[in-house]
Amino acid sequence: MLYLGLKYVHVIAAIFLFGFGMGSYLYLIAASRTANPQVIAHVARMVVRFDAWITTPAGFIQIVTGYMLTRLSGLPLITEWVLTSLIIFCVVGSLWLPVLLLQKRLQQMAARAVERGTELDADYRAFYFQWFWMGVGGFLGMFVIVLIMVTKMTPGQWLGLMV
Repeated sequence: MLYLGLKYVHVIAAIFLFGFGMGSYLYLIAASRTANPQVIAHVARMVVRFDAWITTPAGFIQIVTGYMLTRLSGLPLITEWVLTSLIIFCVVGSLWLPVLLLQKRLQQMAARAVERGTELDADYRAFYFQWFWMGVGGFLGMFVIVLIMVTKMTPGQWLGLMV
């Protein structure tokens, strides 16, 4: 029963991590496309809060419950699909702090433009593109992790099946 409970929490945390992360990403993209500093400042403020309060804790819950599930099942961490997913998770996680910092920076830049009554400057666009492409990389990694978790196969093993 403990295993199933942990697995449930692990899956729910994955849904929160992926769902809130993707929602925040898409909302900030949509807000940025308006080029309206007031809209961007408001949306970015919410995105920063949700990512700090919900998405980030969900990532830590993933780590803890994933580790506990491997221990309870007797599955070594060096099992190929487990190790591959852990490596990708660490890469995605290494993008997370810079993404959070960039989101906060975008929010501050938009808020300053609102205070001054000006448009967004060129720096906003540069930071936005960094944030955008880090998000693309992070979400591609998350898609791969979910596929690994569902199939219990590495990307190399999938390719072997397709050839």
